[in-house]
Amino acid sequence: MSIINGQQYRLMSPDQFTSEHIEFLNNFKLSVSLLSSQTDIILGAKDIHSKHFISTDAYAKLVALPTGEAVANRYDVDMPCEGTVEFADCYVREDQELLQQSDINKKVSVLNIHQYGDGVRALVFEKCLLKHHLSQTILGTIYSAKEVDISNFFAFFPNSIFEFHRGSSIEAIYGVLNLNNIKLSEYEHEVCFLLILNWDFKQIADFFNKHQPLARKRSGDTIYKCKNRICDKLDIPNANLALLRETLVGMGVHRKIPQSFFNRLLGSHLIIC
Repeated sequence: MSIINGQQYRLMSPDQFTSEHIEFLNNFKLSVSLLSSQTDIILGAKDIHSKHFISTDAYAKLVALPTGEAVANRYDVDMPCEGTVEFADCYVREDQELLQQSDINKKVSVLNIHQYGDGVRALVFEKCLLKHHLSQTILGTIYSAKEVDISNFFAFFPNSIFEFHRGSSIEAIYGVLNLNNIKLSEYEHEVCFLLILNWDFKQIADFFNKHQPLARKRSGDTIYKCKNRICDKLDIPNANLALLRETLVGMGVHRKIPQSFFNRLLGSHLIIC
């Protein structure tokens, strides 16, 4: 259940759709078809099981299909695009996490880098819920995307980034990062993200002093102490940096980028569903 203005919204599977839901969805599909005929926007929608309802032709071409209508009734794993199939599990997990949020207006921003139907591309997808307010139900998710300059990504994180992020799905995290009820502040998350990339304490301190300067400069010792606080939260011995990195990767932190880093990578405002 999700709550908005004191009212509960429940997830609705296609086999439970009423005539009102079907009419609503048909109107939505008409709007998408109209956008598709007049623009090159990448946009579409899935049901609560992550099966596509419809998409624009621009999205269809990304996944090696001729039209948006050909996308309908397919899961990501059913697409002709090998990159999309490879990361289908990631996309489904992102959909399900969004559907389980208590905030019905929440949006999720994800950077996807992989082989699409027309080559390797970097795309920022933004997802939100497909809501039917009259029945207080959620029918699925809406996704839209724009392409970004992939060189920005690798210029910002020049070392080791290919180890984790060549062909991947990276979610932007806004504010506190919650890892199995263990909360890391945005600053702690930033330090974790850079530690995963095998940056040393001085590198991280220099990075913050350059890109996020404070009146009092950070030092390697500043980052070391932050690392110790993170280890305490995760119940890891302070001296075992390798175990910390391994634990963070195991918890998927390498696929969750802090908002400050994400915004700098894009260099512009994100699209809004």
